[in-house]
Amino acid sequence: MTRTPGNYSEPKLSKRLCFLDWVRVLAFAFLIFYHTAMMFVNWEFHIESGHNSAFLKSIMILSSKWRLDILFLVSGVAISYMTAKMPLKSFTWQRVVKLYLPLIFCVAVVVAPQAYYEALHKNVFEGGFWQFWTTMYFSFTWDEPMNAPFPTYNHMWYVLYLFHYTIVLLPFFAFINSAKGTATLDKLETWLVKGSRILWLPLVIYSVIFTVFDDHNINHTFHDDWYAHTIFMFSVVLGVIFFRMPRVWQSFEDNRFISLTIAAASYSALLFLFFFPNEPLAIDRTLAWDTLGILIKWSWIALIIGFSRKHLNYSNQSLRYCNSVVYPFFILHQTIIIVIGYYIIDWGMSGTVEFFSIIVGTFVICGLLCEFVIKRNRILRLLFGLPMKLKLQGLNS
Repeated sequence: MTRTPGNYSEPKLSKRLCFLDWVRVLAFAFLIFYHTAMMFVNWEFHIESGHNSAFLKSIMILSSKWRLDILFLVSGVAISYMTAKMPLKSFTWQRVVKLYLPLIFCVAVVVAPQAYYEALHKNVFEGGFWQFWTTMYFSFTWDEPMNAPFPTYNHMWYVLYLFHYTIVLLPFFAFINSAKGTATLDKLETWLVKGSRILWLPLVIYSVIFTVFDDHNINHTFHDDWYAHTIFMFSVVLGVIFFRMPRVWQSFEDNRFISLTIAAASYSALLFLFFFPNEPLAIDRTLAWDTLGILIKWSWIALIIGFSRKHLNYSNQSLRYCNSVVYPFFILHQTIIIVIGYYIIDWGMSGTVEFFSIIVGTFVICGLLCEFVIKRNRILRLLFGLPMKLKLQGLNS
């Protein structure tokens, strides 16, 4: 991208967003809780313990409405910073190295044990991992009991989707870097930060998206996941433009108690619907569930951003370290969860002990692999999305 005075205007950028660094780290850490919890409810997962925790379900039905959207929004913020600081050609190559290269490596190597232990657990395969990897994993088949075909990307769908969103949005990035784009975002920012518009405008757009689609199932199949692509790409766009609107973060903070009120009320109503499925309602139950889901989605995102900016807008050594390893932790976590879980669920312990044993074991093993294996090998650093020379960086540094 050539930047000349005639077509480029230096964009307004938010200052260092330490609170979003915290959101990013905590959101990815929450994935370990969520994916472990999937073993302990009666929802379909790669490994199932036989437990069915109503308490875990109550947390998961809440977080499932927004946990992925906020990750894509935070990724949009990081993308916006990079596209403001480097030519789009360099940015695109950086995305290939940072996202697509680890994705290919993970499909071939890191995710394979997930499929192997799932196949053992569901009696699809008998034998050792090497036999499975060399004879079955790359067969491009799909056995009926399995959650995904061979080979598969499983949790790495997030990286697959994010990479393609950045490619599709390249013309948009070029526009917001132009003088016309910068002026447009300035006007939008001035309008958006008034009152509680930061709450209701995205809420209206999410509602429109929901109305347009008949099928709201998110299936992670990429080629046939259009509702997911629309809402997740919208979240990326929000992150991209919000980074160019520094005053918008103050608006989130100013409206945080309104967000809290909407979030608490909508979640309470959703819990009522979930735990009392036979209670008569004045409105259609499906309509009520869908409406509450949309309210929860944006009110909880706004709530998290608003309170994080108020109380977590600082950095320290712990945050800088977590930022440096959050990506390899994400790459490793589900494989470690499934491998540990496969053995622990047969130990006959209580569900609570099994649950926390898997969580603690996952954090410990991921940390040890990061510190003593991945970070000490240049090739592995590249394959796990780390710079060849470690730099402790934040979201926008």
